[in-house]
Amino acid sequence: MKRFLTLALAAMMMVLCLAGCGGEEKYVSFDDLYNSLTTQIDFSASKMQKQSEAALDNYYYIDPATLESYAIYMSDYSTGNADEIAMFQVKESDQVTAVKTLINERINDLKVRYEDYKPEEMSKLENAVVIEDGNYLFVVISPDNDKAREIVEAAIK
Repeated sequence: MKRFLTLALAAMMMVLCLAGCGGEEKYVSFDDLYNSLTTQIDFSASKMQKQSEAALDNYYYIDPATLESYAIYMSDYSTGNADEIAMFQVKESDQVTAVKTLINERINDLKVRYEDYKPEEMSKLENAVVIEDGNYLFVVISPDNDKAREIVEAAIK
């Protein structure tokens, strides 16, 4: 009887250990994704610059406390380009929808700004790439949004 009980407990422990591994969180390297995007798509005219935490508040209105990590790259204002790459890892899955809403508001703000300022940038904004994968959100506004979508989707597989 003791052997049976020991085997049963050992089997239960193995099942619990394996079940714990099943929920493992995916990791996406923002630096690697940024490098892939900027080497496969020509962003040279944009003079992309990495932004500080101030960009979360000034452009996206996202509370940094809701994020595990983030990276935002924007084109230099002097270029007049709307190009932008933003990547967010949200801490809690119930906050993903709220962050995605703020991302869409950012894109809408850019559309309003560029509509009269530089209308040739509107096609980039109309076809902006916004991809959600678990707690990750990716935004790419680029000269080749179709290629950007392929690169992001390959990175999250």
